[in-house]
Amino acid sequence: MNSPMILPWIAHKAGISEARAEELWRQALCHATEETGWVGTNAYWEAAEARLHALIDREARTNSLPTPEFSGWVRLQARIAHLPLLVAESWSLAWVRMIAARAAL
Repeated sequence: MNSPMILPWIAHKAGISEARAEELWRQALCHATEETGWVGTNAYWEAAEARLHALIDREARTNSLPTPEFSGWVRLQARIAHLPLLVAESWSLAWVRMIAARAAL
C-alpha cells in the first residue's frame, strides 16, 4: 500500500515521525473503507484524507505538551542533576592518577 508522497512533509509539519504518519495513514484507510464501503472512489479518498488530518492533528496536540520554554528548563535541571556525577568522576580520576604517580616513584 503506497502512502501519499506528501506524507513526510505533513509528518514533519506536525512534529511526528514518518513511521507514525504511515501508521496513521493505514488507520485512515481502514476508517475510509468502513465509512464508504468502497475502495478507490472519490468519497473513499476524501474520507481517508479527512481522517488522516484529524488523526495527525490529534497526534500533534498530544506531542506538543513540552513547550520549548519548558524543555529548556528540563534540560537545565538534567544538567544540574548530572553535576555530582561529573565531580565524582573527576575526583576518582585524580585519585587514580595520584596513586599511579606514587607507584611510579
